[in-house]
Amino acid sequence: MRGAILRRLDERGIVLPTVIFVLVVMSVMVVAALLTADDEGRSARAMRESGAAFYAAEAGLHEVYAGWDSIPGIDTLAPGTEIALEWRSLTGGGRYQATVHRWDDGAQPMYQLEVMGRGPGSFSGARILSLALTSGPGGPGSGYKLGECCEAPVTVRGGVNIEDDTGIDGHDTHPPGWGDECTNELEDKPGIVMKDTTRLVAEDNSWIDGEPPIAQNTDLDDVTWEQFGDLSWDSLSEMAEKVFHDGTFRPNPSTKWVDGVEVCNTSDPLNLGSPDPTHPCFDYFPVVLISDDVTFEYGYGQGIFVLAWDEATQQGSEFDLERDLTVNGVILGKGCVEPEENSRFYGGILVDGNYRNLHLCNSDLDYDMNDGDATVQWSTCAVDRAIVNSGLDEWAEVTNPGDAGGVQPLGMRSFGEIIQ
Repeated sequence: MRGAILRRLDERGIVLPTVIFVLVVMSVMVVAALLTADDEGRSARAMRESGAAFYAAEAGLHEVYAGWDSIPGIDTLAPGTEIALEWRSLTGGGRYQATVHRWDDGAQPMYQLEVMGRGPGSFSGARILSLALTSGPGGPGSGYKLGECCEAPVTVRGGVNIEDDTGIDGHDTHPPGWGDECTNELEDKPGIVMKDTTRLVAEDNSWIDGEPPIAQNTDLDDVTWEQFGDLSWDSLSEMAEKVFHDGTFRPNPSTKWVDGVEVCNTSDPLNLGSPDPTHPCFDYFPVVLISDDVTFEYGYGQGIFVLAWDEATQQGSEFDLERDLTVNGVILGKGCVEPEENSRFYGGILVDGNYRNLHLCNSDLDYDMNDGDATVQWSTCAVDRAIVNSGLDEWAEVTNPGDAGGVQPLGMRSFGEIIQ
C-alpha cells in the first residue's frame, strides 16, 4: 500500500517540469514568430525603400540626361576627368547624386553618366544606374581627318612648282555662298606641308600664306597614301560613284523631276554637286575616281576626288583644274594636281608625286600651279562637308569635338545597375 502511494506521488512530480518546459517552448515560438514578423516587416520595408532608391536613381538619370547642356563645366570637361554634382532631393523624400566621367582620348567624346539614388528611409541602401553616352561630331567644324588628309590646303611628297600669279592660302575660309551652312570657328593651317621643303620652287609673283606658310613633315611615307585613317586605299577606290578617264570635262549640277518634286540628278555623269545652298544638289558630294589625264574646266564640282594609281605600272594620274573652274572638297592620291587659269579650290589636297610616270605633268613634279591666278584655299567647312556628305565620316577621325551638346546613348549595352 505504501509503495503504491509513493508511485502516485512520483508521477505527480513530473507534471510541473513538463508544464514549465511546454511554456518555455511556447514562449520561444511566440518570440520567434514575433521576430519573424518583424523581420518580414523590415524586409518588406527595405524592399519598398530599395525600390524607391531605384526610382530615385532612374529619375536622376533622366533628369541629368535631359539637362545635359546645363551641367556646369561639361563643355570643357577634359578626357580622364569627372564632374560630381550635388545631391538633389526629389518629391517624396528620395534623392540622387550624379557623376559624369569622360573616358575618351580627346577625339569623339565618350561619357559615363553615373547616378546614385537613395530612398527616404533608413533601410533604402543605394541603387546606382549608369549610362554610356557619346557626343558625336556635328558635321562642318568637327575637323574630320582621313589619315594625313587634311592638315593643310596642300600636303605633298615630291616636288612642288608654283608659277607666277598663283598661290596657296592656309587661312581658313568658307567657300563663297556657304556662310550660313558653316558654323565652325575658323582654324588656320600651314599653307603647304612637304616631306622635303627643299623641293619647293616658287616664282617671284607666286605666294604661300598660312600658319606657318611652309611646314615640313618627314613622316610622310608610303603608308600615308595606302591607309586613310581606318579606310584602305583599295576600299576608298571601290567606293567611287563616278569615274573620269582621260579627257576634258565641264562638270555642272543637274536636276530631274520625280513625282512633281525637283531632285538632284545623281545619275548625270557630269553632275558633281552644287555650290548653292538652295539647290537640290547642295549636299551631293560623290566619291570620284580620276584616272590617267583628266581636265575639269569652267563650271563647278564638289566631292572626294581620288587620283587612280596602278601599282603594276607605277603610274599615277593627273588632275588639271582650268578656266574659271571652282572645286570644293578633298583631292587625294598618287599623281599630280595642276590648278591653273583662274581656277579656285577650297578644301584640302593630299598627293604623292613620287611615281615613275614622267609623261604626266610634264615632269615628276606632283603639284604644279601655273598659267595665271589659280588659288588653293584651306577650308575646314569644305573638307568636313565633303567627308560627311560622301559617307566617309564613318572612317574619319574627329579633331575638333566641339561642345558636348546632343549626347546620345552609346549603344545597346550602355545601361548598367549596381545595388549597394
